[in-house]
Amino acid sequence: MSDTPDRDLLAAEHVLGTLEGAEREQAAALLARDPDFARAVAAWERRLAPLSALAPQVPAPPALWDRIDASLTAVAATAPTPRAGPRAAAPPFRSRFGTRFWQGTTIGALALAASLVVVMLLRPAPPALMTLAVLAPRAGGPALVAVAARPGEILIRPAGALAPVPAGREMELWFLPQGAHHPRPMGALPAEGRMVRRALAPGTRIMVSLEPVGGSPTGLPTGPVLFAGTLERL
Repeated sequence: MSDTPDRDLLAAEHVLGTLEGAEREQAAALLARDPDFARAVAAWERRLAPLSALAPQVPAPPALWDRIDASLTAVAATAPTPRAGPRAAAPPFRSRFGTRFWQGTTIGALALAASLVVVMLLRPAPPALMTLAVLAPRAGGPALVAVAARPGEILIRPAGALAPVPAGREMELWFLPQGAHHPRPMGALPAEGRMVRRALAPGTRIMVSLEPVGGSPTGLPTGPVLFAGTLERL
C-alpha cells in the first residue's frame, strides 16, 4: 500500500499519545477494524518500551496509593445498584484488545516520559521549547528518538540496539526544513546516538542515511534512508 509509511507513523504517534482531534479518532477507528494497523501499533509498543530503561525507577509515594484507594471506595459507594429483571445485565464494554492493549499503550507513554525526564534532568529547559521526533526505521528494528530540550541542541538516542553498520559505511544525519527541497547534513550518527548543536524548528524533517565513512561525497544522501521523522512541539 502506498500509504504504509504514513500509517506506520500514525501508529507510532498513537502509542506515544501525541495525536489530537481527527488524527486521534482516525487511529482509534483503524485500531478497531484494521488488523494490519493493530499489528503496527503492537510493533511500536515493543520498539518504544526499551526507552523506559533510560530513567531510574521511582516508587510512587505511599500517600498516592491511599488517595487512589479512597477515590475508588467513594466511586463504589455511590454507584447505582442494577435492577433485577428478566434479562441479565449486559457486561461492561471491553475492547477486543483487552487489558494487553491498555498495558501496551501505558508502556509507550511511560517510555516517552522516561526519555524526556532524562533529557530534562541533564539539560533543564522551559517545556515550551521542547520538541520531539520519533525517527521510524524503514526496515524494522528499534526507532530513534530526537529531543530538542534547549534552543540549538538536539539529543538523538536509539530506543534499542541498532543493527551493525556494514564495513566501510556509517550513518549520517540530515535535516529538511519545511518548504526546503534538499536535505542538509548534520554529521555522522554513532550507534549510541549523539548531541547535535543545531537549532531546528518544529516541522523540520530529520533523516538518517547510510553513507561511506567520512560522509556523503555529494552533500546529499547517496545511500538508502534508514530512519525518518518530523519534529513536533510538545
